[in-house]
Amino acid sequence: MKKTILAMAALAACMSTASAQTSVTIYGIVDAGIAHITNDGPTGDRTTVEAGQMQTSRWGFKGTEDLGGGLKARFALEGTLLNDTGAAGVPTGTPATTSLFDREATVGISGNFGSIDIGRQNILGIGSVGLADPMGLAFAANSPNVLFGAMNFGAVYGAYGANGAGNSALRQTNSIKYVSPTLGGVGFGLMRAFGEQAGGIQRGSYQGASLFYNAGPFGAAGAYARMKNNLNTDLLTSWGVGAKYTMARAVIKGTYIRNEVDSTNRTIAVAGVGVDVPVAPALTLTGAVYNTKRYGDQFDQDSQQYHLIGRYALSKRSTVYAAYTRANTSDVVDLASGTAAGFGAGIINLAQGVVAPGSDKANRFTVGVMHMF
Repeated sequence: MKKTILAMAALAACMSTASAQTSVTIYGIVDAGIAHITNDGPTGDRTTVEAGQMQTSRWGFKGTEDLGGGLKARFALEGTLLNDTGAAGVPTGTPATTSLFDREATVGISGNFGSIDIGRQNILGIGSVGLADPMGLAFAANSPNVLFGAMNFGAVYGAYGANGAGNSALRQTNSIKYVSPTLGGVGFGLMRAFGEQAGGIQRGSYQGASLFYNAGPFGAAGAYARMKNNLNTDLLTSWGVGAKYTMARAVIKGTYIRNEVDSTNRTIAVAGVGVDVPVAPALTLTGAVYNTKRYGDQFDQDSQQYHLIGRYALSKRSTVYAAYTRANTSDVVDLASGTAAGFGAGIINLAQGVVAPGSDKANRFTVGVMHMF
C-alpha cells in the first residue's frame, strides 16, 4: 500500500510539473459596427452591420510547451469570426472552400535561434511592414493596404502563390516560416510556401523575406515577396517599407507598398500616412490618408481614402469607436461603354467596399464596439 501511495504521489507530481510547463490559451476578438455609406451614384445610401471594423473578429487557440534549455514547442489555430451573421471562416483556394482555421494553423519550435512555424500563416509583410499601417489595420475588408498592398484581393490578383484564387497572398498555405531573434533591435524573416503541384516546385509557390528594426521610439521594416501562378508561367512580385515613430503626444506611421504582375506590367502601389494622438487617458484619435494607384498597363487609375477614427477604451479589453471615411476614385466604370462594370473590362475598383460601381466618391460613418477575450 505504501508503495502504491508513493507511486501515485510521484505520478501526481510529474503531472503537476508537466502542467506547469505547458500552457494553452483560448482567445479572440468580437468586433461589430453599424456603417452608413452615402454614395454619389446610382446605388444610393445603404446601412449595414459589419463585423471586424477596428480589428478582424476572430477566435483561436495557442499553446506552448517548455522543452528545457530555452526550447519551446508551440501551436496556433485561428479562424475568422463573421459575428454579424454567425458564420466562421472566409473562402480560400481553388475551388474556394471555407476553412475552420482560415487565419492560421501552425505548429513549430522556438528558442534562442528564433522560431520556425509550419502550416497556414501570414506572409512576412503583415508582421513587419503591417505594424506601421496608418490605421493599425482597421477596416481590413476595404483597407487599401490589406486589399491591394498585401495582394489579398483574389478577384484582382488571381491564383498566385500557395493560396489559389482565394484571398491571394495575405496568408499562405503549406508554408514554412523562420523569424530570427533580434540583435540590437534588428531581425529578419524568411518564408516559403509550396504549391504542392506536379510538374515543378515553383508552381503556385511563394517566397518571401523581411528585415525589421525596433528600438526605442523608432521602428522600421521592409518586406519582399515573389509568387508564381499555378502553371509557373507568370510572376507576381511585391515589396514594401514601413516606419513608425513614437513621440510623447503622438505616434506617426507610414507605409509604401508596390506590386507588379510580370506578364502585363500592371502595377498597383499604395502609399499611406497616419497619426495616433492620445487626447485623454482612454481616448485616442487617429487620422490616416491612403493613395492607391494602378499603372503600367493600358489603364491608369488612382484612388484616395481619408479616415478619422476615435477610440474610447472602456477597459483593457473593451473599446467603443466612431469613424468617418471619405473615398474618391477615378474609375469604377467601363470607359468604352460608360456602364458600371465593377471588375469588368479591366477596370479595378480601387475603393472597394466604400465606393460602388457607377460612382466616383462616397462617405462612410461607422460606430461600434470591440471586445477582446
